[in-house]
Amino acid sequence: MANPVYRTERTGLLLVDPYNDFLSDGGKLFPMVKDVANDVGLLDNLRASVAAVRKANIQVFYVPHRQWQPGDYDDWDHPNPTQRLVQKRHTFAKGTWGGEWHPDFVPQDATSSSRNTGAKAALPIPTSISS
Repeated sequence: MANPVYRTERTGLLLVDPYNDFLSDGGKLFPMVKDVANDVGLLDNLRASVAAVRKANIQVFYVPHRQWQPGDYDDWDHPNPTQRLVQKRHTFAKGTWGGEWHPDFVPQDATSSSRNTGAKAALPIPTSISS
């Protein structure tokens, strides 16, 4: 499979957590990724990738973590370390700047006539796909 061909109607770009807390200076998680993000040109590469797939009429899907809300994990007996940190930091908190999409990666209007509008969450993945 040296040169695979992917049909545009069956292909998509998944953007995972394009939240301000992760991608923006001032975000709660950004200090942890800032040096690497700057070294690899993360934001410029993401912008170029999104523009290229939209130009190719490929769908963009948004795959967000759940937004933190008061009470999350409070009654859990065994939350994992990441869940404890989310509980402590309020990462991607609902209704806050950190829990909003990075301004360069806001989903396009789902009522638009373009088929590459994206959505606020990924669509369900079918269990079987016919060719």
